[in-house]
Amino acid sequence: MKNLLKTDNKILLGLRILLPILCLVVMGFIFSNSLQSGASSSAQSSAVTDAVQDVAGVIAPDSEIANATGEAYDKLHADIRTLAHFAEFALLGALLCWTYRAYTDKKKFLYAPASIIVLVPIIDEFLQTFSQARGAEWKDVLMDTCGGVSGFVLAALTLVLGAHIYRKRLQKKALIAAAAVAKSDVASEEKQV
Repeated sequence: MKNLLKTDNKILLGLRILLPILCLVVMGFIFSNSLQSGASSSAQSSAVTDAVQDVAGVIAPDSEIANATGEAYDKLHADIRTLAHFAEFALLGALLCWTYRAYTDKKKFLYAPASIIVLVPIIDEFLQTFSQARGAEWKDVLMDTCGGVSGFVLAALTLVLGAHIYRKRLQKKALIAAAAVAKSDVASEEKQV
């Protein structure tokens, strides 16, 4: 553990401490939701669905979302639950990617975040079997895993984009420094003449 936290870069050290903690917080959130009863979980997602309808009512009062009732409301509710699961696992996948990169860039260690992205949805669904009026479904495992993979990929793209921008800035600084040296060389040659 000492070697993993050994660095002169204080930002990197902060990321190496903060990112794993955030991963654990998100996993705790996921697992705590899995342990809710079916009625409690449904009430929580119904409140989110109602909030989405309220916002849609302000933005687009005549939309299907704002006016959904009956079967349309049930479908909206199911879609929002699916999207929420996808989003929470996408957040976990992104945090796992950034955590992985804070510690190493060696591809041979990709198995660690990949294993977590696959195992957490399985554990999540297994925990639901212990909750009243809930059960495990393989399609949920698949959706949650897809969310985790999507988050990981998007976070990896942010790292690639960040590295590209950083390299461009370094190149620009090098060109400015080279131009300044060339300008001073020309000025010193003109003085000699």
